[in-house]
Amino acid sequence: MSLRTPLALAALGVTLLSLTACTGSATAPSTPSASTPSSAETAAGEPGLEDTFAEREQFFRDQQFVRGSTTLSAVTPAQQDFIAEQRAYIESHGAVWSAEYETVYLALTADACETSILNGHALDAATFTTHLQTSPLVATLVDGVAEDQVPAATANLASVMVFGTSFLCPADAPQWEAAYTEVFG
Repeated sequence: MSLRTPLALAALGVTLLSLTACTGSATAPSTPSASTPSSAETAAGEPGLEDTFAEREQFFRDQQFVRGSTTLSAVTPAQQDFIAEQRAYIESHGAVWSAEYETVYLALTADACETSILNGHALDAATFTTHLQTSPLVATLVDGVAEDQVPAATANLASVMVFGTSFLCPADAPQWEAAYTEVFG
């Protein structure tokens, strides 16, 4: 199965999207000192929770996602490249592009990148599966899909999400790709 297989989202309304993953704010980024360990670092020198949450907030600032927004538009060059490729793919298969596709694809990918950050950039098939099973966004998108079609719909959403990580969080993309392959073949 292609990592870019789309899910037909024609019935999806923007009002269904709460975009719980997009929690970044538009405040100015803080710059921690690279020379001294943060008080949130563990004894082993690993980032602590404070650093992890700061990294997550920085990711959302860098992506220019606004807290509470129910729609997303590609604004960064990486987002624009991702959406341009997805749009071309969708249209090459006879579907009509919509703003809902853009919102969903960016939200799915941002959610995956956030998961990477919150898991210390360590992702395996178990984390991947848990992410899909617990994502409110994935649950909303597959709601109403015939029960026998949910696995295929979930795989389609995951393929777009994984493809998007190569643009929004490229350092984490190989792990997402490996986990996708292990879970979906």
